[in-house]
Amino acid sequence: MNKYQKVILLLGIIILIALFGKTITRVSFGVLGLLGKGLIIIAVTLFLIFSLKKNKKKK
Repeated sequence: MNKYQKVILLLGIIILIALFGKTITRVSFGVLGLLGKGLIIIAVTLFLIFSLKKNKKKK
């Protein structure tokens, strides 16, 4: 392999890492976003249940 082939090979590897790195981070951020939304929904439902129970006890 000559000098130019090595440079092109390195550029190809860097481009592949950049492309696959972006997709991996997008997928991981998507999963984190879904988990975050799920946690928020669970917290809101628990809060509503507890507040309803407290209101029933007061009555």
